[in-house]
Amino acid sequence: MTNTTFPPFTVTQAAIAQIAELGGTIMIDAEDGGCCGSVYAFSVVDDESPGVTGAERYGCPGAWLLVAPRARGVLPGATLDYAARLRPPRFRVLRNPNTPQVCACRRSFGEPWPGPGRPECCSYRPMPWDDDFEPPAAWKRQTGHT
Repeated sequence: MTNTTFPPFTVTQAAIAQIAELGGTIMIDAEDGGCCGSVYAFSVVDDESPGVTGAERYGCPGAWLLVAPRARGVLPGATLDYAARLRPPRFRVLRNPNTPQVCACRRSFGEPWPGPGRPECCSYRPMPWDDDFEPPAAWKRQTGHT
């Protein structure tokens, strides 16, 4: 496929550059978890693998974004961004009109934010492919992160 396909949400240039840097194909899904009940889950995928069945494909050669069925329902109108300056550096969903209840870290959504220091907090959880980031010791103690 050589065409550009635009998603029903905005993807910043920083996010596009990070997708390309990670090998060109990222999947975004929504799963149960996080401090607000649901969490965005990102993974580097091979766009030919069986796990991508049912995902919608957006982008252009060199920067594909696959959106799993559950995430498809919550992303229209939102903005997908990548922030290298955050610790840990991460993808985040900004200005999502479909998820008014959201954690301050922009990773968890669905229910009112219960406040900082919750065991299910994802704020310092690194992206699955980021082995270099070491979360703060206090956060690791509060959340039981290993």
